Amino acid sequence: MPTAVISREHAERLARLAEKGEVRVRLAITNQTAPAYQSKNVIAEIRGREKPDEIVLIGAHLDSWDLGTGAEDNGVNAAMVIDVARAFHDLGLVPRRTVRFALFTGEEQGMVGSEAYVARHKNELDRFAAVIMYDMGSGHTSGFFLNGREELRKPVNAALDAVGGLNANQHVPDAIDGTDNFDFMISGVPNLVAFQDANTYLPDYHAESDTFDRVNQREEKTNQAIAAVFAVELR
Repeated sequence: MPTAVISREHAERLARLAEKGEVRVRLAITNQTAPAYQSKNVIAEIRGREKPDEIVLIGAHLDSWDLGTGAEDNGVNAAMVIDVARAFHDLGLVPRRTVRFALFTGEEQGMVGSEAYVARHKNELDRFAAVIMYDMGSGHTSGFFLNGREELRKPVNAALDAVGGLNANQHVPDAIDGTDNFDFMISGVPNLVAFQDANTYLPDYHAESDTFDRVNQREEKTNQAIAAVFAVELR
């Protein structure tokens, strides 16, 4: 049957009105279905000094949902990935392994950007020491989803403990399959997803209210430090 999706705020208003009686709605749908087109991931890397053939990838998705500006989902983490790369460059910091920075497109359409990336790089997947994704806004990173890889807990903790005060050791063993780690995970690549405080993220998830003023800039700077330390210190 023909289906339309409305914003969360309008849906809640309709629900309130429906509690009081009959509600009639007139829809003006201006959406258009366009032909298929090609979009691009954005990739950069800093070659490692000791193990340049081993890769640590830090990623976030570049696209956003239709209604909001995508500040929390996932602009803030795309900016964080760029800032980590910028900091490494400006400080002249050369990590032990090659650090690859990835902004994937088409995540909201079904993770098509990371799927295409994994398919294109299938012959080098055994070179990835770890893939770390950020996709839960600007909430504090208390740990990582280990995605069923309990053996990652020890090296992750060792990397994070190299710098005190990060408070990011509360890891979750569960697997998460709703973001760009998925195709890496099913290909056997060690992968992590930042476990971030969702209390401020979920109310604006895929909504018109996902705007820049919702971003917790203080916590985002902490998340950036965690991502940078992790990439440098992972053994």
